[in-house]
Amino acid sequence: MDLKRLEYFLMVADYGSFSRASSVIGVAQPALGRQVQRLEEDCGVKLLYRHGRGVSLTPEGEIFAERIRPLLTGLAMAADGLSATERPLTGSVTLGLTPTMMSLMGLPLLQKVRETSPGIKLNFLTGYSGYVHEWLVDGRLDIAILHDARRSQHIAVDSLATARLFLVSHPEQARSIGVHRRSSIPVRNLRDLPMALPSRSHGLRRTLDHAATKLKFELDVQYELDTLTLMKDIALSGIAHTVLAMPAIATEVRASRLKATALVSPQMETRLMIATSLNRPLTRAGRAVLDQVRPVLQQTIDTAAIPLHLQLH
Repeated sequence: MDLKRLEYFLMVADYGSFSRASSVIGVAQPALGRQVQRLEEDCGVKLLYRHGRGVSLTPEGEIFAERIRPLLTGLAMAADGLSATERPLTGSVTLGLTPTMMSLMGLPLLQKVRETSPGIKLNFLTGYSGYVHEWLVDGRLDIAILHDARRSQHIAVDSLATARLFLVSHPEQARSIGVHRRSSIPVRNLRDLPMALPSRSHGLRRTLDHAATKLKFELDVQYELDTLTLMKDIALSGIAHTVLAMPAIATEVRASRLKATALVSPQMETRLMIATSLNRPLTRAGRAVLDQVRPVLQQTIDTAAIPLHLQLH
């Protein structure tokens, strides 16, 4: 297969349009279309749907793109930095994390990067997934960790971990609904509970709303908050319950200030994804930081005082 055709195919898929990809690559749109058509002929299947709004990947196209993207990335990186192998890594890298991930691995990651690559200046921005996603698309971030993010024409994503979700309650509230001695609760039992949850721009909220819809009920969201601290404060006060992953509440659960009850039937989880911008090439310093994310997170999980119910991918 022609390497250039593979690159053209990914550009068209990422930009969702032959015309936009053509303007970025600098290749005439008809010529670009012919190259992608020949690639489809080589594969023996249609890789793209053509429609009025542009193009989108067929199921076969999605599989093919997932297979070739890491190969092309590896080829592009093969000669990167060969002339600089003796020089220490330097540069500034900005990482966007949700509040939970910041509290979990912000300091350990900073310390690890300082130890392995002291010439890299690591900067952090923190916010809920919706905001972090916007910052990544706007080019303010080099790397982001998001909840349930999907690849788009602007960002590339890679699965990082799965986190179980828990109903979080004040101990007295847990006693009043009969879960103080239970380790799990069916999702349908959330039907009549007053809840404090993030807005619908957050992946965790979308996950919960989807589950409730499938079970044919609506969550009683009395407080819609895009601040982790206030969500926990409301649960600590006994005003309402919330839903969070264990890393966000580990300190309070260990101190018995909050009761965490796993959500089941179905088991509720949120996926953590590593995302990078397709419009902002990752530097050598950025890749060095990216290489440390999984080891640092695994070490944090292994050394936690209580189980964090995080499964690294």
